[in-house]
This record gives sequence, C-alpha cells and structure tokens, in this order.
Amino acid sequence: MKITARNRLALIFLAVACLIGVVTSLIVNRIVTSEIVFEAQERVREHLSSARWVYESRIRDIDRTIHWTSVRHVVRRAVTQRDARFIEGELVRLMKEEGLDFLTLLDREGIVVHRFNHPQVSGDRLRDDIFVRTALFGRSISGTQILTREDLLKEGERLAKRATFTLIPVPKAKPIDKMEETSGMVLKAAHPVLDENGKILGVLMGGLLLNRNYELVDRIKGIVFKDARYKGKEIGTSTIFMGDLRISTNVLDKEGNRAVGTRAMKEVRDQTLDKGIPWVQRAFVVDDWYITAYEPIRDVEGKIVGMLYVGMLEKRYADIQERLILFFFLFSMSGMLVALTISFFFSWRMLRKYRGLS
Repeated sequence: MKITARNRLALIFLAVACLIGVVTSLIVNRIVTSEIVFEAQERVREHLSSARWVYESRIRDIDRTIHWTSVRHVVRRAVTQRDARFIEGELVRLMKEEGLDFLTLLDREGIVVHRFNHPQVSGDRLRDDIFVRTALFGRSISGTQILTREDLLKEGERLAKRATFTLIPVPKAKPIDKMEETSGMVLKAAHPVLDENGKILGVLMGGLLLNRNYELVDRIKGIVFKDARYKGKEIGTSTIFMGDLRISTNVLDKEGNRAVGTRAMKEVRDQTLDKGIPWVQRAFVVDDWYITAYEPIRDVEGKIVGMLYVGMLEKRYADIQERLILFFFLFSMSGMLVALTISFFFSWRMLRKYRGLS
C-alpha cells in the first residue's frame, strides 16, 4: 500500500511527538520523585531533631528533680540517720507529680537506705552501678540505662512486669530465637547528697522506665505531627526502641493496638544499631511503608542500646507524586496534541502550495 506524502508527514510528526512525550514523562517522573523524596527526608530529619529534643528534655527534667531533692536538709538527715520513713510520704508524692517510677536513697558505701517505690527491699549494695559510682565520686550523672529483670524486681514486681514483652513476629525483622524480653530501658539521674561542708553522705537516684510508658512518644507526635491523619491513618508516628524492640510507640498494629513487642526492619537494625549510622529513608514499619528517620540511643557509657524513630506515612507522598505526574502528563499530552494539529495543518498547506507550484 502506497503511503502518501501527507500521511508520511503525519506519521513523522506523531512519532516525534510520542518520543518527546515519553522522554519528557520519564524525566519529569524522575525529577518529581526525587524532589518529593528529598523534601520528605528533609522534613523527617527535622522531626527526628525535635524528637531528640523531647527525649533529652525529659532526662534534664529528671536530673533537675533529683538535684533539687538531694540538697534538701531532710534528705541529708534521712541518709545520716539511715531512716527515711519520716519523708516517705512526701517523696512518694514527688515521684507521682514528676512521673518517676523509682527513687532510691543510698549511703556513702552505695548501700540502699530506702527505696521509695519499693520500701520492702533495702540493704543491698549498688556501688557497681555506674550512676551510683559516679555520684559517690561527687559528680552528678543522668542519661539512659538498661536494667536487668533482677534490677527491676528490686524496684518492684510492677515495674518488672511492665518491662516484659513477648516478642511478636513481623515481616522484614531479623530472625531471632529469643521469644521474650525482660530487661528495661530507663531514664535515670543520680546526685551526691552532701553535708554543709561538701562531704559526701550518700546518693539520691531516680528515674522512669520507658517500657510501656507512652508519655514521650505521644508528646513527640503531638508536637511534630499535630495528630494529623490521612485516609483514616495517622500520618506521623514515633517510637523508642530498646535494641530493635519497640518498647514505647504510637505505631498501631492491624487490631488498632500499640505495636509494642514488635521489632524494626533488619536493614534498619544493621545500619543503626550495629554501625551506629542514622537511617533516613523509607522503611517497613509493622504493616506499612513509611518515610523514616532512626538514630542510635546511647547509654551513659556511650554504648548503643536502642533507637529513636519518627516516620511519615509513605502513601500520602506517593499519592501526591501520582497526582503531579498524572497532571503533567495530561497537560503535556494536550499541549503536544495541539502542537501536532497546528504543525500538521501548516505542513499540509505547505505541501498543497508546493504541489500547486509544481
């Protein structure tokens, strides 16, 4: 079948237009994707900085409470007389007001004089605890620490029970044989108790258990994400990990419960916990993909003991990306169709004029 010059011209214009359209769409898709991902990652970095500020602020609050309590005359008297029963009610109220889970008074040998959360257990020696040891050298100390079940039991059965998790399998987590975790992560501070001449009489130590304590993660979410939702799901979430285990989170599972007892994705664990490098990219969180930022949590000795996380639902950004690309595609295709029609019309007229002259 013979193809006329007019049809050949039309086919050439059509092929060129389609090629330009395809190449342009690929370029735009790449640009839009990289820009959206970059913007999301920059935003989640800022959110992680806010989360870190909230976490460190809580440590400073605890440190301030322990400091101002340790300089009180009644505390000096209690450690000197090795009897704190006369201030027990007052300090128990203080614990409640400040959100502390434990408050312990020790003498200059590091022996427990009184546990205000669990007064039934006293007389044990805690000099090997780095917080107690540092305070007995006259220096204050505050930060994060991992406590064993044995340590937690000394502070009460309730805390030991709250710290215990049965591990819940989730996709993409690193396979392990362990099915239960009984240790706890605490925020803690210790200050020396000094007499009027600056001589060390003992130590006051206190803190809170992060396991199943949702105060910090919910405060982070409220400050950073304003409890915004997208298609019925929370846009932003925050988590505190002990190792790779979620011990405090507002990430929800499919039943709508907080996903404590679940673990982070293997790649996140390997980079953040094993190498100490923050993770700022997409990650699978319990049952969905998020644009995430993780950074290591270190204890007072500098050892990596957990992770701090914030994440934004990826689907929201994916939908924005799809809408932008679709809008551009329709716009560019419409423009090319108009241009093709105009070009074809003028080419056809030129071809007629050429034939008329010949």
